[in-house]
Amino acid sequence: MKRHTFYLFAFYLLLFTSPAWSMTLIRLATIAPEGSTWMETMHAIDEELRERSGGELGFKFYPNMTMGDEKDVIRKMRLGQLNGAGFTGFGLGEILPELRILELPYLFRDDAEIDYVTSQLTDYFSRALAERGFILLGWADVGWIYFLSDKPVAEPADLKGLKVWMWEGDPLALAFFAELGQSPVPLSINDVHLSLQTGLIDAVYCAPLAALVLQWFIRLKYISDIPFTNSIGAVLVDRKMFDKLSPELQQLLLEISTRHLRALVAQTREDNREAYRQLIREGLVSVASTEYQRLEMRAIGNRVHERLVDELYQRDLLERIRQMLVYYRTGAPTGKGE
Repeated sequence: MKRHTFYLFAFYLLLFTSPAWSMTLIRLATIAPEGSTWMETMHAIDEELRERSGGELGFKFYPNMTMGDEKDVIRKMRLGQLNGAGFTGFGLGEILPELRILELPYLFRDDAEIDYVTSQLTDYFSRALAERGFILLGWADVGWIYFLSDKPVAEPADLKGLKVWMWEGDPLALAFFAELGQSPVPLSINDVHLSLQTGLIDAVYCAPLAALVLQWFIRLKYISDIPFTNSIGAVLVDRKMFDKLSPELQQLLLEISTRHLRALVAQTREDNREAYRQLIREGLVSVASTEYQRLEMRAIGNRVHERLVDELYQRDLLERIRQMLVYYRTGAPTGKGE
């Protein structure tokens, strides 16, 4: 009996100290559906992380809004029910409002400008997020944002009479529509598809890929020919959980995530370009705008930039970004520094 008890004890000791039981799992939520490029990237991060950590660290995913919208996810992270999440700019702004400065309408002209400014500010935002209790694993931008509508929209006046969706509680969208003279319909992202079906709304704004994946385009006829902003995104983990990891695991998590997410941004941009073409093939009409109309929209964008000073960000940060763009546009040799 004593020998049996000894072997039983040894068996349980071996079982509960084996690598499978000592693995730390990062419980991470996202609105992205399983099978999307975003989730494929996260699974690739998880696979490499498990392999290179010797089974010490990995992810457990909760995709497709199974943990609720981004406000719900933030609350669950703060309660310790989740350890991480993939956020759009909306969720990032709930954590650190000044991050929304990277989504100001008509701030950037192309991908290269986004990459330049983001590279200059990553350390700054990483420190600010850490002070709020979150660690930045990498950027994961949603992409350029277009208007999709039931009638053509080429200038602000065209929005009159349209029932335009606005992400409920989004201060940046609210300021933008106020400058456009538009009263949007505030809804959770979960309610958009049904609201298009019922006619509660007849215009939305999103990246082309999102319009396809979420099937929002089915009830709409037109898409703008140029975007009005770029939607940021990022993967964050809880700092308390991160601080419990060994320095080696921390570095491994950051290195693997940053590398894969950088590749994801490039792939997402290509996917969005193809998605725009696919929307046209599906029957949506691209609405051409004149140079005058574009200048008018940029002027509105500049007013939004000023409107949100001291509400979302400080003036010195806005001026810093403006100076970066002037420097870049007037001939920064490589776009990799000031």
